[in-house]
Amino acid sequence: MSDVQFQQSHTLGLDKARELAQRWVEGAGAKMGLTCKTEQGADKDVVSFERSGVNGTMIVTGESFNVDIKLGLMMKAFKPMIEAEITKSFTRMIEKASGGEA
Repeated sequence: MSDVQFQQSHTLGLDKARELAQRWVEGAGAKMGLTCKTEQGADKDVVSFERSGVNGTMIVTGESFNVDIKLGLMMKAFKPMIEAEITKSFTRMIEKASGGEA
């Protein structure tokens, strides 16, 4: 069972969602020291990520981002901050990509 689950719907389509996922990998993923691996599929991509005390996946489709994260014992204390950062990060990315203010 995941410790952190996040789902964000969007109307960007798969190509734009892929771009945003890649931006997340390069920005937030690098900032948090995550090792990321992306597997592209015909209708969805799966981004796997990990670092000491954290591992998870992000499913990227043309309609949504679904993030599931498992936290190690020492990282569980940071769960509220991780949830808030993920929500803020994806909301900003999607607003900006949709032409809104970010």
